[in-house]
Amino acid sequence: MGLYEREQDLEKLSRRLDLALDSYRCGMWEADLDSNVTYWDERMHQLYGLVYTDGATNEATWLNALHPDDRGSALSAVNTAIGARETYVHQARVVLTEGAVRHIRSVGKLHVSPEGRRKLVGIALDVTDDVVMTEQLRAAKAMADAKNAELEQARIRIEHNSLHDPLTGLGNRRMLDKALERLTGQNTDALQSIAILHIDLDRFKQINDTLGHAAGDAMLVHASEILRSNMAPGDMVARIGGDEFVVVVTGAPGAAELAALCDRIIAEMRQPVDYNGFPCRFGVSIGVAVARQAHADARKLLVNADMALYRAKENGRNRYQFFTQMLQAEVVTAKRVADEILEGIERDEFVPWYQPQFDASTLALSGVEALIRWRHPRQGILTPDKFLAIADELNVTAALDRLVLEKSLADQMRWAAAGLRVPKISVNVSAKRLQDERLLASLEGLSIVPGQISFELVESIFLDESDDIVTANIEGIKKLGIDIEIDDFGTGHTSIVSLLKIKPKRLKIDRQLVVPVLGARTEQALIRSIIDIARSLGIETVAEGVETMAHAEMLGILGCDLLQGYAFSKPLSAENFLAFATDRGLRLAS
Repeated sequence: MGLYEREQDLEKLSRRLDLALDSYRCGMWEADLDSNVTYWDERMHQLYGLVYTDGATNEATWLNALHPDDRGSALSAVNTAIGARETYVHQARVVLTEGAVRHIRSVGKLHVSPEGRRKLVGIALDVTDDVVMTEQLRAAKAMADAKNAELEQARIRIEHNSLHDPLTGLGNRRMLDKALERLTGQNTDALQSIAILHIDLDRFKQINDTLGHAAGDAMLVHASEILRSNMAPGDMVARIGGDEFVVVVTGAPGAAELAALCDRIIAEMRQPVDYNGFPCRFGVSIGVAVARQAHADARKLLVNADMALYRAKENGRNRYQFFTQMLQAEVVTAKRVADEILEGIERDEFVPWYQPQFDASTLALSGVEALIRWRHPRQGILTPDKFLAIADELNVTAALDRLVLEKSLADQMRWAAAGLRVPKISVNVSAKRLQDERLLASLEGLSIVPGQISFELVESIFLDESDDIVTANIEGIKKLGIDIEIDDFGTGHTSIVSLLKIKPKRLKIDRQLVVPVLGARTEQALIRSIIDIARSLGIETVAEGVETMAHAEMLGILGCDLLQGYAFSKPLSAENFLAFATDRGLRLAS
């Protein structure tokens, strides 16, 4: 190859290099370390925002172009690379004349000629876009991390709320069930050191009835504090019902120490508690069960403690009772109650009582809720908590639901004949009845005017795609002109998805949210949110547990449609309700 051809190839290679350097916004530099002379090409000057003349520059010009905070590290990196004969790599900020900042990455290597002359040769690249992108990605990651942390905190709060009682802060029934399941699943001898105390407050109902539910709530909080103070760090305390608590004692001591613990709890619970100047007194009954063998069923242990509690109450309350095999006789007692329920159905002893509901704007009577009562031949009027659980075990809740519905329709006709028009009656319907394939057939024979009857789903509802019978029954109920109401909304498992699926006529806001609404902005905001959600779906709202007219006024301001509670009336028999409604109508008319 001739000289001309080599020159052509060299020129072509040079053009390619120039093109590559232009494409990557690169500049070339060469520092003669022996003469202290540095040469920059035109691209280098462009990168540093300097005017190109002959290409010669010096260390001062280079450093002055850098951000003041980067000059020391840049100079140190150069000297280190030269001294160690390593590759020089450094990134620094260049401050342009207009104030903009450009990020320049320099890479160089030391070359020594045969004559011993030293040169540091390298390139510089504009990496501003990469730096900006990295900063944006870092900011996005920080934002995502913050959002994830926020979501994790929300998850923790939700999980905490799902496992804790909102009033006392203790664990709830779900937490207890999880703990018992975990203990039962342990393949160790750990259960030999576990005791369960089932605790029930005595005279709690009287406090609720005389001083109101707010006083009752204050007593529950007081009781929870006593239980906390008497438990060891590894023990668990849960509130599993209105006035029921369960304590799981780990590393359970002997019978004498457990008895001393119960005596201490009973003594502290008996001390009077001041509530707005009124001394409140209540006692406590405790059932105790201790696991004595390996691999025991912790859930069965709770059943045993419940049996012991029942005996403690029977023996006069305000005492404790250890479970023994003799308490198995309680099963016989339960069977007796079951037999009485079956006899009571045959003797027509179950009747509906009625709690009126009022329009929040006008306070006009808008309907009633029918609540089942048992006219027990010896014990008088019994509320559902005294018999409904056993009735459910007997699988007769559907029969009781049907009985209440038929009697409510009959009472409604009698009231109408007496001149009292009750717009609608809400009757409770159990989840089991909703799962009954014969439900619709049993309703078709009844003469029901559309809107006259509402079915109130009294248990927590969670419908999935497999609940075909329940879904079909709900749709069929609506076609018969019967409205659907969801009870205890805000505390159970009912979700927005379930609302969209069920499309109820009304939501009943649980009293746990209603009672503290006067002094709690959180509950006010929550109730307003529930009402807004309901309105957006075309659903009416009913507030239960309205204790005072101040509650009624606040709930009306929040936008609630219907009100129900002791501020207006307790549940009444059909006759007493007629007298109440007639007297109220006359007073309103006057």
